[in-house]
This record gives sequence, structure tokens and C-alpha cells, in this order.
Amino acid sequence: MGWLSMTISDLATPLGAGPWTIETSAGMAMVGLLAGLLWHRRDKISRHKMAVGGYLLTMLFDLGTAIVDATIYHYPLLAAVLGMYVPFIMGGLSPYPFGFAHELTTAVLCATIGPSLVRQIQRIYPKGASNSP
Repeated sequence: MGWLSMTISDLATPLGAGPWTIETSAGMAMVGLLAGLLWHRRDKISRHKMAVGGYLLTMLFDLGTAIVDATIYHYPLLAAVLGMYVPFIMGGLSPYPFGFAHELTTAVLCATIGPSLVRQIQRIYPKGASNSP
């Protein structure tokens, strides 16, 4: 789901898909896999745990893609990582700390809509039911 959502998102933007699509799609797929491995057996997840988990997984995604970008495009690793959290570190490209803003909005969304989304998914795919066709 992460791979597909990032690919479709990139295709829907004015810039379209590019080399970054592979790395962001793979990164989001890994985040989805980690979330599934961590929480797939839980009946109920609190809003607090959803927020903290969303924040930490998004931070992992942001840092991972920053490191991959720095490696592929040959710019300093420290600048790539700090550029996510300190405004204007990368030559004024970002007027705000993108990493923190991305992580915070994800945490807020996880806390507000996450539990109800999990309940809806559990109604469609109840535990113990066979998911095979």
C-alpha cells in the first residue's frame, strides 16, 4: 500500500514521477511493513500509541530518504539530515523544518483518525477469518 500510494502521489504531481519515486515508494513500503509487524496482532491501539508510532515511523522514513538522497546525489550526509530539521540549512530551499512538520502532522492524523480507521479495517477483515479467496 505504501509503495502504491507514493507512486500514485508522484504521478499526480506536476513534476511527475522521477528517480525519487523509487526511493520514496520503497521507504513508504518499509514503513508500512514495520507498522504491520509491530501492530498486526493488536485488537485496540490507543490514540497516544498511534501518535507516537506514526511520529517515529515517519521520522524513520524522513531520515532514511535523506540518507539515500545524500548518498545518490553526493552531498554531505550531515546537511541532508540537518536539512530536515533546521530551516535554511540547504541554501534556503525550505522556509520551515520539513521533517518536523511532516512527522507532527502524521502524528496528529494518526491520533485523530487512526483508531477509527483500524476499527473499520477490522470490520472488513475480522481476526480468525480466512482472507484467501
